[in-house]
Amino acid sequence: MIENKLLDLENTWKGFKDCIVYKIIKEDERVTSLYIKSLDGGKLPGFTAGQFIAVRMKNQDNTYTKPRQYTLSLNSNEEFYRISVKSEENGFLSKKLCNEIQIGDKIQITVPIGNFVLKNGDEPLVLIGGGIGVTPMLAMAYDAVKSGRKIYLIYSIPNSKNHSFKEEINDLSKNNKNLITTVFYTRPEENDVLLKDFDISGRISLEWMQETLPKNGEFYFCGPLEFMKAIYKNLVKIGIGKENINYEMFKSGEDITK
Repeated sequence: MIENKLLDLENTWKGFKDCIVYKIIKEDERVTSLYIKSLDGGKLPGFTAGQFIAVRMKNQDNTYTKPRQYTLSLNSNEEFYRISVKSEENGFLSKKLCNEIQIGDKIQITVPIGNFVLKNGDEPLVLIGGGIGVTPMLAMAYDAVKSGRKIYLIYSIPNSKNHSFKEEINDLSKNNKNLITTVFYTRPEENDVLLKDFDISGRISLEWMQETLPKNGEFYFCGPLEFMKAIYKNLVKIGIGKENINYEMFKSGEDITK
C-alpha cells in the first residue's frame, strides 16, 4: 500500500515562504537539482510523491519573478526539499535557477500541492518519464519500492548529455529487487555504449510496450507533449483501461487523448 501523506498543518503557511538553497547538483548539461531548506530553520511540510511547489525569487529591482512550478524530485524528511530544474531557452526563472543561483541564495516557495499522486493498490506499477518528466516518476519510485509491489521505471532521453539521475537510478534499482529500470536513448551519441549507458536505442515503441509491460498494471507518465500523446495512444492500443492511465501535463489546456 502507498500511504499518501497529509500536510502537517503546523508547518504550513499561506503564499510564499523564504527558503535558502544549501546544495546544488548539476544532473546533466541542462538540468540542475536544488536542495532547499527553510530560512528560519523550521521543518517543512511532508508531501506525497508527485506533488510540486511553486518557486519565485527576487529580481535586482526587488520585484519577484513570475512563479513557476517544479516537482519535488526526491522523497525526503521534513528538513529539506529537492527540485530538479531544466534550463529552458525561453524560461527566465529556469535559467536563473540553473545558471545563476548560488549556495546560500534565497528563494521563495509555496507548500507542496498537486493531485498527480499514486493510487493505493498491489498491481504492478509502471512509471514512464520523458526528459525532465522523469522527476515525478523518480519520486514515486522511491515511495513505491517500500510497498513491495513490482515497479517498472522507464526513462526516455536523447542521449548521455541529457541523462539526469543516472547513478541515483542505478543505485535505486540495485538496492530494490522489485524495481526494473529501462533507459531509452532516442539519439545516442557516438560514445554512448549500449547496455552500459542505456538499454534500448530509439523511441518507446508500441511493440516494446506490448511485449514488455504488464497488462494489469497501473500506469503513470509525464514528459513533453508529443511524447505523452504517443505513450497514451500506445497504452490504449495494448488494451490498458483509461481508469488505469494517469498523467500530468507540463502545460494546462493540452489534450493528449485526441
